[in-house]
Amino acid sequence: MNRTLLDALAAHHRLTPDGVEAMLDLAAARPDRGEMERFLGRVLRLAGVLSVAAGVVFFVAANWSAFPVFGRFAVVHGALAVAVGVALWRPPPRAEGRSALLLAFIVTGALFALYGQTYQTGADVYELFLGWAIFGSVFALAAQWSVVWAAWLLVLDAALWLFCGARPEAGLLWVALSPWAGGTADLLLLPLGVNVAVWALADGLHGTPLGPLVPRWLGRFALACGVISGTWAGMMVVVGSRAAGGGTGLGVPLLVFAAVAVYTLRRRRDVFPLAAIDGALILLSTTWLVQAGDFGEIGMFFVVAAWLIVVSTVSGRTLVGLVRRWGDPEAGS
Repeated sequence: MNRTLLDALAAHHRLTPDGVEAMLDLAAARPDRGEMERFLGRVLRLAGVLSVAAGVVFFVAANWSAFPVFGRFAVVHGALAVAVGVALWRPPPRAEGRSALLLAFIVTGALFALYGQTYQTGADVYELFLGWAIFGSVFALAAQWSVVWAAWLLVLDAALWLFCGARPEAGLLWVALSPWAGGTADLLLLPLGVNVAVWALADGLHGTPLGPLVPRWLGRFALACGVISGTWAGMMVVVGSRAAGGGTGLGVPLLVFAAVAVYTLRRRRDVFPLAAIDGALILLSTTWLVQAGDFGEIGMFFVVAAWLIVVSTVSGRTLVGLVRRWGDPEAGS
């Protein structure tokens, strides 16, 4: 029995605090000691993998002058080989294999950074992250673990955001996008589209045999990155940035937000997309109000404060109402 049903049961019968405590005990709604130990074990294992990856990077950096070029590459390649070996010895979905492939994915990024720093290839920073995402996708596929996919998506988004912010006007990605990209806001439509597509794919896999590999939080993470990209593009247009380009950077994100909202309202499963879009619209509308308003410094302070209070209150009450009507989105996930 999920938390929403328990809350409804307690409200219907007007249970006292002692009655609520007894109900939670009978329903086993609290995590027991075994569950807490398993959770702590997963957290410590993940922290250990990240610590080992950081140790490899800092060991090479701290001993840069002491190691020859071959020695630096030997350390990083050795760590990568050990990680792959452990994954082959204890393949996923075993915890050891998944953790080893996460380490291999992180070390792949360190290897790209080492190559660029050693040979000074002249590549843009975004190309480092893009190469990391492309070659690291092998480990993400093999790991069959949402944590590795989240790391992969974060690296890909870092590459796309760096590309949009720097506008390098060089490289294959620029050649492919420059014909239709009039400004930075137009380029930001790429990470918006990629992340919304990932979210739609994750949501579509829910309830299928692949659903356990794509938990709802991973789709939410992708959608959040997409909303950030769309909001960034829209704000550039609203403030009249010279690098924004035309009005496409505002119009397209608003259309995408509307499509996501309509889809979410029809599915009636998860309120998070509406909450993310609400936050983006509040930020965009507040930015427009500051740009278009002419109330003086004190007047603008009170106008913006009043606007934020009103829209935040309305959005909060609406979203809470939807949560209560739709139920717990994690139930049955």
